Amino acid sequence: MKKPPRGRPPKKDLPLTKRSTNAKARPNISVKDLPLPIELGLEAFQQPICVTFLVQNFLGHLDTGRKSLLPAWDMNTVSGAATDSVHALALAFFGKAHHQQKIVEQGADWYGKALRKLRCNLDDGNAMWSSSVLLSAILLARYEIVASTGSAHWIKHAGGVEKLFELRGPYRHQSVHDRHIFEAARPIIVIKAITDCQRTFLDQEDWLTLPWALDPDQKSSMNQLIDIFCVIPGLLETSKSLLSNTSFLWDFTPPTSPSTDSATEQDPELVHLRQRTQECYVKLQKWKKDWDETYPSAVQPVNMSFFPPSELKFPIEIFEYAINFPNFLRANEYQLYNTLTFFISGLMLSVPSVPQDDQITSPSVSDLLGQRWEAATNICRAVPYDLMFEKHGCGGAYLLLFPLLTNLRLFGADSPEGRWIRQVLEGIRNKWGLEGERQYTAI
Repeated sequence: MKKPPRGRPPKKDLPLTKRSTNAKARPNISVKDLPLPIELGLEAFQQPICVTFLVQNFLGHLDTGRKSLLPAWDMNTVSGAATDSVHALALAFFGKAHHQQKIVEQGADWYGKALRKLRCNLDDGNAMWSSSVLLSAILLARYEIVASTGSAHWIKHAGGVEKLFELRGPYRHQSVHDRHIFEAARPIIVIKAITDCQRTFLDQEDWLTLPWALDPDQKSSMNQLIDIFCVIPGLLETSKSLLSNTSFLWDFTPPTSPSTDSATEQDPELVHLRQRTQECYVKLQKWKKDWDETYPSAVQPVNMSFFPPSELKFPIEIFEYAINFPNFLRANEYQLYNTLTFFISGLMLSVPSVPQDDQITSPSVSDLLGQRWEAATNICRAVPYDLMFEKHGCGGAYLLLFPLLTNLRLFGADSPEGRWIRQVLEGIRNKWGLEGERQYTAI
């Protein structure tokens, strides 16, 4: 018996006969007679493309130290008004970033659908308590910022978010999923409250503790900082009612002392305001001390050559150096810390001092002025890190809007710092379509 060649298996007969027969039996059809396939353009894949772009460049970076919220934006898990809200935000964000007005208008259509569903859910005694309703409210508030339909609309949605959470009560946010949504909503509620100069329920002790009561160790460093942030609107409201205005926050003129009038010093409401402000100041300094010990290399002064090439022009002659961070979360914490520093230092400069004791020491006027100026400067020094790395997507730009616009009021629009900030805001608007000045005009 003849053996097959080594290394090659013997050939097997393939069943070609039947296939050939079938092929011969087919009618002779010309290619011209075949129906044309359906033409697929961007529209067929538009929504998933826009949602992916939204998550990768925006939502995926809005982390406050919790586990990722990305599962909350998974289109396989959201439903109802939340689904339409994701589509509205995704289309608006993609369209603004790529200067595609038609896609922005499609996002507006989805926004209308989401709003109608949300209103129906709010009228439903059961649906109004669902996570889907909370997500929808948060997403629509962010839609207003992205779509730039005006500060009044953004504030209205943020106010709706605030009422929804307040009605639910702190105990309803103790599960991991609901707590993460609550953590994502807190900055939106607080910035809205600062814009309105009105106290928010979030400064109450139950709201600062109960959502984390079942797992206190899960309260991140960022959320501890946001706890202090939640107290600021109430301090501003009280200060405004007692002092008639809040212009002191934006005044860099060095006062000789915060207040020297004896009657004013003894006013119990002002003294109480000063005590609460001092307590916030002490908590903030303790937070920073712990943060420095935990992350000793978090703040890294660098030259601009450290960053990748960019159109961003950083005035080294004004700010001396830029700041780099080991990761995006450390940068966000540092920016919020500095934002809180100049709010609290401004409040402490405006109200009378109280007698010092062993637990609370009052910083001098010169110290407060120096800290406020340094905080504003440090926010600007961190801008290159937030904006010049593509991996940060739009997250860095979005999270910079509130600190930069606050800085703009502090420095003044015509100062060298102010002119540079306006250039940065214009760059954010051109690249991502975020028009921050329209959203925080009341600040």
